[in-house]
Amino acid sequence: MVNKWDIYYCSLDPVKGSEQRGFRPVLVVSNDAVNHSIPVSTILPFSSVKEGENIYPTEILIPAEVSGLEKDSVAMIQQIRTLSHQRLVQLINRLENRNYRDKVLDALREYFEF
Repeated sequence: MVNKWDIYYCSLDPVKGSEQRGFRPVLVVSNDAVNHSIPVSTILPFSSVKEGENIYPTEILIPAEVSGLEKDSVAMIQQIRTLSHQRLVQLINRLENRNYRDKVLDALREYFEF
C-alpha cells in the first residue's frame, strides 16, 4: 500500500518537454485518503545534487542520511505530478524526519500560494 512520505523508485517515462524523466526516486506527498482509495498518488521527483550546484527556491535539499538514497538529493516541487501506482516500482524508504517533512510542506504551500 502506498503511503504519504514513502520514497519509491519510479518510471517517469514517457514525458513531454522539460518534465523530469527516467527511472528515479520520488517522494509521495498526497494524503493517505487518496493513496489508499484510488490507484494514483501525487509525487515529487528527486534529483541528485553535487557540491556547489545551484538549488532553486522550488527544491528542497534532503541529505542521503535522511532520505535513505545513495546521494544527497533535491525534491523538486516544480515537477510535482500525479501518477499511477503502476509506475511505483520499488519502495526505498520513508521520510521520517519531521524537520524535512515540514520543509516539503512549507515549500508546497509557498509554491501553490496556500
